Amino acid sequence: MSDDEKSRLGEFSARLESDDIDVVREALDDYQSAQADTRWGVDNPYWPVANEVLFAARDLLGQPPSGRSHASALTAMLHLAEEEDADLIADVLEGVPDAEVREMALLAAGTALAKGEEPNRRLLALITAMALDEDLDVRERKDALHPLEGLDLPEAEDLLVRLSESSELELQVHAAGCLATPLRLRVHRDRVKQLAESWPEDAGWEAKHIREALEGFHSTYWKDTELDDPVLRKAHDELRFPLTDEGCLKAFATLLRSEDPVAVGIALDHYESSEGLRYVLEDEERAEAYMPEVLARAREVLRRPMSLAEVSALNMIGTQHAEPADADLLLDVLTRTDSDAVRKEAIWTAYGVLDQAKDGRLVTALGDLILDPTVGFYITKETAIRVLADTLGADADDLLLRALREGEPKVQAHASYYLVRTGGLDRHRAILEEVAESWGDRPPQHPWGEDPIELIFGKPHSVHWEGHRLADPELHRAHKRLRAPTVDESYHQALRTLLESDDQAALGIALDHWWSPDGAAKRGGEEAREPDRAMVLDRIRDMLRQPPSPAELSSHYGPDALHLSALAALRVAAEPSLVAEVVETAASDLIRSQALDTVQAVFEEAEEADLRLVEALGNVACDKNVPLHDRVRALELLDESPGTNSVDALVRATRCPELEVQAAAAWGLMWDEVIEDHRALLEELNANWPVEDPPWEVTRVRDMLNAVKE
Repeated sequence: MSDDEKSRLGEFSARLESDDIDVVREALDDYQSAQADTRWGVDNPYWPVANEVLFAARDLLGQPPSGRSHASALTAMLHLAEEEDADLIADVLEGVPDAEVREMALLAAGTALAKGEEPNRRLLALITAMALDEDLDVRERKDALHPLEGLDLPEAEDLLVRLSESSELELQVHAAGCLATPLRLRVHRDRVKQLAESWPEDAGWEAKHIREALEGFHSTYWKDTELDDPVLRKAHDELRFPLTDEGCLKAFATLLRSEDPVAVGIALDHYESSEGLRYVLEDEERAEAYMPEVLARAREVLRRPMSLAEVSALNMIGTQHAEPADADLLLDVLTRTDSDAVRKEAIWTAYGVLDQAKDGRLVTALGDLILDPTVGFYITKETAIRVLADTLGADADDLLLRALREGEPKVQAHASYYLVRTGGLDRHRAILEEVAESWGDRPPQHPWGEDPIELIFGKPHSVHWEGHRLADPELHRAHKRLRAPTVDESYHQALRTLLESDDQAALGIALDHWWSPDGAAKRGGEEAREPDRAMVLDRIRDMLRQPPSPAELSSHYGPDALHLSALAALRVAAEPSLVAEVVETAASDLIRSQALDTVQAVFEEAEEADLRLVEALGNVACDKNVPLHDRVRALELLDESPGTNSVDALVRATRCPELEVQAAAAWGLMWDEVIEDHRALLEELNANWPVEDPPWEVTRVRDMLNAVKE
């Protein structure tokens, strides 16, 4: 254990021992939070002091509740409670706990009851009484069943049977669901089936799961198939709904050793699936003894003319149990089968073989499948490409390049994805770019959600012009250069080429690369923007004076794309004089609204508000032709502006006739340094403002004026 870990645990232990209940409670909550994170595969860093956590939880439960102290203690006990804690938890339930504490006490009770060789009778009786209490609502009674659901106790089973007869449908369904586990169904299947048949179709998700449990696991690949032989049919039924482990294993062996390929396939499916044999056994380890026979039988199926069972046999061997010697079996299967399902499972099994030994024959066979026009793409070719790339890495280049040259577009897209993923972009950039160019604006597929065009040419394409292809070859080359991962003089030349163009999409793309965090700054840091800043500012000014761009140039942003690119760049450039010009002369409400957002960014970086910006905001606030919400927004910005340059503009706005404008301007003057200089004006406004339903600023101004008087 490192010194940092020791220090952290020492600090945590000290918190657990604190005399301050809130400190202890927060420590217990931290333990619970860390324990919850273990579902992501990380360790609980406080596990070494779990005993101290349990002692602290016990101590809190022994004290009168304070805030959430009992809930936090019980949450810790959910993970750590021992048999001896049952009485302590019973004490909580016997009190009058609130809903949260009761819920956590019941969960912790399940942990404590499971730890005992014999259940704590007092705690068991309390929980049983709650479940049977018809004065409680159904949810509370269902919560009371949670501690008993996983316990192998006659008392628990009797209670579930009794509640399955409840007149409350929701409670009845829940109790029946607790009886629908594999081991309890051995005894109660008829009862549960009868109940399920009595429920309406829309009885809820629990009823749906119960009906599925009553169906049992048929198989993976043979769900629509009924065995002809009555002996095998009986064995299949006994495998799905066993009364004993012995009977279940005997039925499994009967199917596995049969000469009926479907019966063999069903047996292999039951052994491989997590919903099959192990799921219905009381002692699932007993299935392990059959593993050698199961694998031998699967390989025998692939050698013998039992083609119906091949898919199940391949699925059973899979990547986990594949061996280099299986290559011959797989080659034979791939040669003779015309089933995409069999091919797919054979390819996955080949993954396991190639992961251990790079059998050239198998590699060639998978490469041929990728280019076979009679083979389906989604089930077979996609899987073959992945298996070759994952197992061979760069050694798969030749096959994937062949797929690029000769394959259908979907194959090309997946081959490109895996070539890039294995570092092939540096090795084969020319052919990858050539293929990507052939796709035009859109790739034929998005392997694993990725755009292969972006993977080859780089990200971003742009922000507001995504998918648009520049028709001019020179502009297209410049765009490609911007997407490359480095910045040098050629990068800036490409940016200037686009900025000097008359093509609106090219201009927008250039600005998007300049301002976006994923563009120039990602490639060369903030300084990568500086060489082109002056030209960018000129183009922003020009673009915002132009009419909207043709809608067809941007599939997502339509005619607003050009202005949005310019405004986004303006927000990064934050040149006060240009921002002021745009605020005051905005050609549309959209431009003005975005420009006002830019003002806020400018103010956040300044110690004193720029006078040109202040004047522009004041003019907007007083312009009756501007929408009211933009006028009020301008005043809010003046209120938030750094320094005191905005006072004159706010005073001017108080003379506007609109109540909302007056109120926002007056509220902007309610600073300690300013209010007394303008008290007469504020009092005059206040006297003329309505009493009923005024804007919130009116109420705040009145309150502050009265407070100053007092």
